[in-house]
Amino acid sequence: MSTNTKVIKRYFCSLFDLKGGQEDETITDKEVREGVIFKGKNLWLLAFAIFISCIGLNINSKAAVIGAMIISPLMGPIFGIGFSLGVSDLDLLKVSIQNAVRIVLTSLLVATIYYLITPYAIPTDELLSFSHPTIFDVLLAFLGGMAGFIAISRHNGTQVLIGVAVATSCIPPLCTASFGLATLQWEYFVGGLYTYFINALFICVGSYIIVKYLKFKPHSSDNVKNVNSWFGVLIFLAIVPAVYLAYNFAVANIFTAKANQFVTNEIDAKYHVVQTKIDDKSKLIEVDVMVEQYDELLQNVVEKKLENYGIQNAKLKIYQSIEARKTNRQEFEKLSTEIEVLKKEIKQLKVSK
Repeated sequence: MSTNTKVIKRYFCSLFDLKGGQEDETITDKEVREGVIFKGKNLWLLAFAIFISCIGLNINSKAAVIGAMIISPLMGPIFGIGFSLGVSDLDLLKVSIQNAVRIVLTSLLVATIYYLITPYAIPTDELLSFSHPTIFDVLLAFLGGMAGFIAISRHNGTQVLIGVAVATSCIPPLCTASFGLATLQWEYFVGGLYTYFINALFICVGSYIIVKYLKFKPHSSDNVKNVNSWFGVLIFLAIVPAVYLAYNFAVANIFTAKANQFVTNEIDAKYHVVQTKIDDKSKLIEVDVMVEQYDELLQNVVEKKLENYGIQNAKLKIYQSIEARKTNRQEFEKLSTEIEVLKKEIKQLKVSK
């Protein structure tokens, strides 16, 4: 290896070195253990965060939801699980899991009570958006977990942890699950819990990888290979539905984009389109157009062009509304003018008498 190559390598190694500025391992360990415990102040903060998030989701307020994510203390046990696996600390792992479960149960209880007593328990877009996680949520949680633990291992990482809490969105899915429980809509209950679970799991994965990379010393000699193996199986089982949902999400977006392009080029360019409805699930395209006279061939002529846009299997329905002809409007204006003239003549005759 040439001297220049070695210099460049050393430069990039020093540039991306994570171990520089790292605090003492004992300090990091203490911070993680303190964050794992969930009682007293943390319990009240979580309850307030849940109420704020529920209200924000009810009124489609992203600011309120983001504020709830910043307030909530539920990241501690999640990072505790990843850290305990990385340092082979089974006792810390048990405590972290117990507190993580306590957080979920408390959140479900508080949010369910809110949706049972509020008169505004309606499925808003913001609320339902946290019931269908995809592979993109997995990536956000994974990267957030890595960024979060890098921040924990530094002296001043509070701002990064706030960003991780917002990016990974762990609070809103629990509110969605509670909405489903309160209204007995099990699709939202299961979807919300799955979204929270997959976020929490991959935050653990991200933090586990950083713990291993930073080479934290094992805290015990206990064999945790079986635990890590089950952890790997859990990751695989969790990611499969997310990949499937991401695929469906992509297919739906592609269909919607092609359908909009079809309507713009083939219908809107020739007719006045009043309204367009596109249902990506049933592959149905409904278009309301204004026409001067009803055209019985319009549906068939336009339908044949679906193939040009790769959506030949879509169902097309065109509803025609007949507008007043231009000649009719001119005749109406002419009659109105003549009536005004006659009114003036009658008025003049009355005055002359």
